[in-house]
Amino acid sequence: MIDALQLNLSRLSKKYGRNVVLDNLKFDIASHECVLLTGENGAGKTTLLRIISGLEKPEHCEISFNAAPAGSWRKLRKRLLKSVMYLHQQPYMLSGSLRRNLEYAARLNAAIVDQESSVDRALEWAGLEALQFQSAASLSGGQKQRVALARARLRDPQILLLDEPTANLDSESRERTMQMLYEFRDTGTAIVIVSHDPEVFSDLTTRRIHLHDRQTSPADGPGSEVIDLDKVRQSQQQ
Repeated sequence: MIDALQLNLSRLSKKYGRNVVLDNLKFDIASHECVLLTGENGAGKTTLLRIISGLEKPEHCEISFNAAPAGSWRKLRKRLLKSVMYLHQQPYMLSGSLRRNLEYAARLNAAIVDQESSVDRALEWAGLEALQFQSAASLSGGQKQRVALARARLRDPQILLLDEPTANLDSESRERTMQMLYEFRDTGTAIVIVSHDPEVFSDLTTRRIHLHDRQTSPADGPGSEVIDLDKVRQSQQQ
């Protein structure tokens, strides 16, 4: 079980030259949540993921972990890098075998005592045992996505960010990927997914946030674009 986490970002602004991408944005995520982030191309979805993961410097951003006093992105960047893992749409594979990719991830987690057994369990969890000695570069897109998720499992992130995780996958790979994401969420990992196909994740997500006009609207504000899917489902069952 992942240690509980509540992450709040506020007054987040980002621009490239004169182009303002995000403006005074608020965003929050907690353990056991899966937030689906939607928006038009160029709305800033990937930029937001990169800022949350500590990879992209914003013009301004205040961050609070677990209701502690807020600090700047710069001061808390190391905490973000430690707590958050960002998976690209096309996962990067290290040279060598699939197993080597997982062994590398296991070495980065100081909490793992028996690396070999941990890698074996991750292979079984991802359904990749038969391919473990195959070159990682030769894997299909769906297999690479499962390798990336297995590496994430070995790293035990508190927050997992995914950019179009099921794009261009066949039905079998998509189903297996979804099963893995359910397990992440149910064991406490907070998940943020960027997708142009929200229906694929309708049962997995607990909230849907639409990024528009460089902002996400407050849930109780005018023109709200924040949808609590749990409340929607409860009302439909009544």
